[in-house]
Amino acid sequence: MPGSTLHVGRITGAHGLKGALRFRPDNPDSDTLEQVKRVFLERDGASREFRLTTITPLNARTWRITLEGVADIDAAEALKGAVVMLAAEDVPPAKPGEFYYYEAIGCQVFLTDGSRLGAIEEVFSNGAQDIWVVRDGEREVLVPVIEDVVKTMDLAGRRVTIEPIPGLLD
Repeated sequence: MPGSTLHVGRITGAHGLKGALRFRPDNPDSDTLEQVKRVFLERDGASREFRLTTITPLNARTWRITLEGVADIDAAEALKGAVVMLAAEDVPPAKPGEFYYYEAIGCQVFLTDGSRLGAIEEVFSNGAQDIWVVRDGEREVLVPVIEDVVKTMDLAGRRVTIEPIPGLLD
């Protein structure tokens, strides 16, 4: 197992009789899985490496993947519920103006007036844009990752500056 892994989705079941799997990605818009050669499946406290042989979209939220060594429906069904992980070193660099969700986790969020809002604890997509879950103690703010709101993003410095839109902090 590599040192650092990234959660990218989950196996939801078998697809057909020849070992293909239904995979539900955390971010359906990401093409990262198409750019790697191996995945790690974690289930029941155990992790196992597989060579990824094919990946094909089935619909907007589910992909069909095949893994070397998974050749029949029984082997595929045995993997249902497994978490799909990638080795951090296998992930290609983000394109300019883009970021991986894991890179934003832990960044401190400040308002343009300099006051601290909290830290990014989760990132998800609502279908229209990415959303940061920013928490400071009991306070939670859902910040849309859009140009009107996010003014600067310094991942190396672990700092983000936002301009709140009306209603964001209410």
